[in-house]
Amino acid sequence: MAVMKNALAALMVLAMAPGASAMQAPKTVKAEYSILFLGLRLARSTMTSTVNGDSFALDGTFASAGLASLFDSTKGTTTIRGKLGASAVEPASYLLSYSSGGKAKKTEIHFAKGDVVSTVNVPALREDKDPKYVPVPQGGLRAAVDPITATIFRADGKADVCNRTLKVYDGEIRVDLRLSPAGTKPFRAKGFEGEAVRCKAQFVPVSGYRKGRKALDFLRSKGRIEIAFAELAMPGVWAPVSAAVATEIGTIFVTATSVTAN
Repeated sequence: MAVMKNALAALMVLAMAPGASAMQAPKTVKAEYSILFLGLRLARSTMTSTVNGDSFALDGTFASAGLASLFDSTKGTTTIRGKLGASAVEPASYLLSYSSGGKAKKTEIHFAKGDVVSTVNVPALREDKDPKYVPVPQGGLRAAVDPITATIFRADGKADVCNRTLKVYDGEIRVDLRLSPAGTKPFRAKGFEGEAVRCKAQFVPVSGYRKGRKALDFLRSKGRIEIAFAELAMPGVWAPVSAAVATEIGTIFVTATSVTAN
């Protein structure tokens, strides 16, 4: 189901909450998220992140919900290991395992020194010999990170939050999300209340995709994406709390519904 695939893609970009600094005791943050389309919940997710010194761990679950589960039942887990670096979360490994329509799938990415060093997809990706296909070139995954940790970073203040380009790699496609300021807004979820910084995001496919795909062309030329970031658990570390992603069939909303820090 196309709606569910787009919704889960948005969820993987957003479902995250940061932890604590190296000078603090181990800290765990649990965040719950919902994906909505036309006022109906399509999916739900729970993400639990823990920072112990500079070590970072995230364990998450997600599943289709409501009417979406009747058409395309999807559920899975996400596991990330890495460290909280000077400017962002630096992943060492990313594992996405899920089943959709009764078929099991997995994407595993390993990183070293800030670069992607290996990718395993199950089932394996087919070699695309279409002349419209843009392959990932040698060295094309330098400084790219997975869709979740790409959206967690340090910023000196609100004015610096949207002053960046997120280099995202999901195991197949390499995409840039070019952020630009869009103001602020109050944000409230169970366990959290504060101000969020709104960023417009320009979707720019870089490699690992086929030119002429309608969904990608729409996101690149007509798609409107807005992501709101907030300091959930640590001053100076920002993570997404909501997003709106315009697609060919309508706008999908992703929002944090609960944030609990221990």
